[in-house]
Amino acid sequence: MLFKDSDRMAVTTSPTETYERFIEFEERAATIYVCLASWFASESPELGAFWLDMAMEEKQHAVLLEFCVAEKWFAPNLPGDTEIRKFAAGFREFGKRATAGRLTRDEAFALAAELEGSEVNAIYSRLTTPLHESLYLLKKKIVTSPFDHIGQLVEAGKKFNVSPATIKKLDELKVSAKALG
Repeated sequence: MLFKDSDRMAVTTSPTETYERFIEFEERAATIYVCLASWFASESPELGAFWLDMAMEEKQHAVLLEFCVAEKWFAPNLPGDTEIRKFAAGFREFGKRATAGRLTRDEAFALAAELEGSEVNAIYSRLTTPLHESLYLLKKKIVTSPFDHIGQLVEAGKKFNVSPATIKKLDELKVSAKALG
């Protein structure tokens, strides 16, 4: 099994535990993108490399959150258990879809759009606000921002000939992400 089934977790009691859950979500996202990279690498090395780049960016998100934990830089107003359980259920579903069998290009991009469109990216941005105290870390956060991921998905979807319907979903996601950010 690719994913831990820690979704039936106890109530979080500390900022560290909350951050650890979101680190796990970023790791799960990376694993999903690694699956896509592996599946598409033989068909299209360039598409495989795109998914691998997405995985590496999710890993960077996890590392930035780990740094916040190490430095005890916690954001105010952390997500509650209800929100965390919602994300856990979503990632459980994303993981099932990613590992159920080979996906078409459209299915892969649709899955990525749902993953990137989930509120977990907004919470990642909120959890990493303490990084703004360091100009270097703020730049790292901006480079790996979820909005950038959505823009990358739109461009890659066009480049790799996904259906117009999927491109439309990606464009809508980009517009809504821009409105939020």
